[in-house]
Amino acid sequence: MLHELLLALSGHPSPLLLGAKVSQQLLPLLSPSEEALLRSIACLGNLHVKIKKGTSTITRCHPSVVCRAVAQAITSVHLAGFQQEILRVEQGILQEDASLVGAYEIVPLSSISVAFGGWRPKLEWLKELVQQMQPPSSYASGAQVINWLRKELQTGFPDIQSLATKLVQVAESTWLRQISAWVLYATLPTLGADDFLIQRRRTSSTLEASVYELKLDLAPGYVTQATANSILFIGKSLEYVRQDSRNRDLQVPAFLTGQAPLISIHLKHLSHLVHPINSTSFSGTILAIRSSLSRNVLQRLLPLSDVYRAVNMLHEYFLLERGEFTMALIAAADDCLSARQKRGFKEPVSKDTHRLGGVMIKEGEVTAVLARTWTTLAALQDIDDDVADEELELARSLVCLSIKRNSATQTRISFMTSLGPLRILENVRTTFDDILLATPTYLTLKAGSPLDLFLNNSEVDAYSSIHSYLLAIRRAHLHLTELWKLSTLRKTRASHDRELDSNGHSKKNRDNVDQRNRSLRSTWAMVGSVVFLLAELGEYLQGEVLKNSRGVFTEWLKPSQSTISLDDRGSIEGRNSTNVSIDFQSEAAITHDPESLTLAHRSYLTSLIHSLLMDDPAYTKSLKTLMTRIDYITALIRRLSIVQLNLNIGDNDAAGSAHFDAEERELMNNLAQVRIGVEDDLQALVKRLRDIDFERLGSGIESLADDLQGTSFVPWKDEGLYRLLMKLDFAGLRISVEDYLRG
Repeated sequence: MLHELLLALSGHPSPLLLGAKVSQQLLPLLSPSEEALLRSIACLGNLHVKIKKGTSTITRCHPSVVCRAVAQAITSVHLAGFQQEILRVEQGILQEDASLVGAYEIVPLSSISVAFGGWRPKLEWLKELVQQMQPPSSYASGAQVINWLRKELQTGFPDIQSLATKLVQVAESTWLRQISAWVLYATLPTLGADDFLIQRRRTSSTLEASVYELKLDLAPGYVTQATANSILFIGKSLEYVRQDSRNRDLQVPAFLTGQAPLISIHLKHLSHLVHPINSTSFSGTILAIRSSLSRNVLQRLLPLSDVYRAVNMLHEYFLLERGEFTMALIAAADDCLSARQKRGFKEPVSKDTHRLGGVMIKEGEVTAVLARTWTTLAALQDIDDDVADEELELARSLVCLSIKRNSATQTRISFMTSLGPLRILENVRTTFDDILLATPTYLTLKAGSPLDLFLNNSEVDAYSSIHSYLLAIRRAHLHLTELWKLSTLRKTRASHDRELDSNGHSKKNRDNVDQRNRSLRSTWAMVGSVVFLLAELGEYLQGEVLKNSRGVFTEWLKPSQSTISLDDRGSIEGRNSTNVSIDFQSEAAITHDPESLTLAHRSYLTSLIHSLLMDDPAYTKSLKTLMTRIDYITALIRRLSIVQLNLNIGDNDAAGSAHFDAEERELMNNLAQVRIGVEDDLQALVKRLRDIDFERLGSGIESLADDLQGTSFVPWKDEGLYRLLMKLDFAGLRISVEDYLRG
C-alpha cells in the first residue's frame, strides 16, 4: 500500500486513490482518521497530475514565450523538487528513518502526511498559476502572468513568496530577452510575436516597408506609457538605419550586427536590472539606451536644421502664417466652385466624384486647386530670392490637398500610437474639412524618412484638422468683408431725369432704393457683428495662441551650451559606414535627441489644440453652424445684388420685371430668416466662449501628464479668454442685433 501511495503522489494512476478520493472498496477497511489522511495524500497526487498536464499543454501550445518559460520552470524546478521529496520519503522508509518508521517497522499514515504537509499550499498555488495561464476562454498574455506573479509577491506566506519570486525572475528574464533583441538589433521575436509589446503590421502595398504599432495591453505593469514609446522609438530607429543602409547599397552598420562597442554598453545597462524589475530603474535603463543611440547615431540622421525646416513649413502652410498661401488657396477653391456651378450637372457622375450641396468635386479638380495656388505663390516670389524659391519648391513637393474618404484615416497606419494630439479630439464630432470645397478635403504633408522619426501620421492628421479649422474662420471673414464691395446694395443709383416724367419712374426708383436700404439695414448690422467676431476670434487664435505657443516651442528647440560627459566608450559606424569616434567630454551645444523632440512636439501640438478651443464639442458645433449659415447668407446677398441691379435697369428702361420682383421678395424673406439664425448662433457662440473661460480658469491639461515624461519641454498655457470677451462686450455682442441697433 505504501508503494501505491508513493506512486499516486508521483502522478501515476492507482486503484486505491481515484483522483482526490479514496476507492470505495478500501473505505470499509479504514478508520475515519485514516480515511482523512488518505484523502489529503490523494489530493496531493491529484494536484500533481493536474499541474503536470497543464504545464505540458502550455509548454507545447501556448502562444506566449513567457508563459512557456514559466510552465517549463514549474515542471523542471518545482515539480521536480516535489518528486525529489517523494524519493527522499521513500528512501527514509527503506532506511527505517525514525521520523517515518515506528515500532515493529510500521509506517504510520500520519508520518507520511506530515512529510508532505508543506507541499499542499505550494501545489494549490501552482495549480492556480496554471489556471491563470490557461483560462477556459483564451490564453493569458505574458504581461498578465507577470503582473499576477508580481501581485502574489505581496502574500504573507514565505513559501508562496519564495515560489513567486523565482517564477517572477523567470518570466521577467524571458520578457527582457525579447526586449533586448528589439532595442539592440530591432528584431522582433519569431516565436510568440503576437504576445510581444511591439507588433508588426504590413501595409496594403508589398512595396512599402513594415510599420510597427504599440500594444500597451501586452506590456507588464512596470512599463509606463512613456517607456513603451521609447522602446518603440529605439527599435524603429534602428530599423530605419538598417533600411537606409540597404537602400543606398551600403554595408549594414556594425552596431546592428553586435560587433560594435555600443552594443556592449547597452547590454551592460540591461544587465544591471534586478528582479523583480522596478519601474523607475527600467525606465532609467531604456532612457539611457535611447539617449546613447540618439546622441551617437540618430542626430546624424535627423539634424536639428531639418526639424526647424519641418516646423517652419507646418506653421507657414498649415497654421496660416503665410497669408498669401491662404488667400490664394481660398481664391482657387472659390473659382473651382464657381466654375462647377456654372457648368451645372451636365457631366455624368463617376465613382471618383463627391456630391455635396449640388456641386460635384473630383480628385483632379482638388489637385488643380492646389496647383493654381502654387502658381499664384510663384508669381508673387522675388526673382532674385533663391532661398524663398527653394523653400517653395520643397513645400510644393511635400504638401498635398486630397479628398478625404471614409477609410482614409483607417488605412493610414502610424509608426507610433495615437497619443496626445488626436486623443483629445475623440469626443469632438464636428469637423471643418468640408468648408473649403463643399466636400471633405484635407491638407496633408508627405513626411518621408528620416522626417518620420520626428513627425508621424497622427500628428500630420492633427495639423490637417487645425488647418481646416483656421481656414474656415479666415474664409468666412474674407467672404463677409467682400460683401461690402457690392456697391449695388449700398449706393443709390442716380436718376438720369432731373424732373419726374408722366409715369413717375424716377420717383419710384428712389422710393424702391430707400425701401431696400431700410430692409437691408438689419442685415448689414448683423454682417458687421459677425465680421467683428470673426476678426477678433482670428486675432486671438493667430496673434495670441499660435504666436506664443510657437515662440515657447522654438525657444526650447534652441541648443544649449553645457559640458557633456559620456560614459559610452568605443566607436560606432556612422550613416555612411565610416568610423565615427564617440566624444567623451566636450564643451559643445547640447541638442535634444529625436525622441525628446517627438515627445515635446506632441505635447506642443496637444496644448495647441486645447488652446485653439478645438477640443470643446459645444463650441465647435456652434462655430460650424455659423460657418454654414455664413455661406448661405453670402450666396443670398450676392444673388440679391444681381437681382436689384436688373431691377434698376428695368426701371430706367420702363420695362420692369415681375420675375425679378418675385425673386427679390423671396431673397429678402430668406435673408430675414437666416439673419435670425445667425443672431442666435452669435449669442450661442459668445455664451460658450464665456463658459469655456470660466471652466478653464486655473485648470491645466491633465492629458499631457504622460506625454511630458522624458522631456523637459513645458508648453505655453493660455491665461484665459478675458481679452477676447472684453472686446466682444465692448462691441455690444452680449445683446441682440436689434437691441444693438436701437441702442
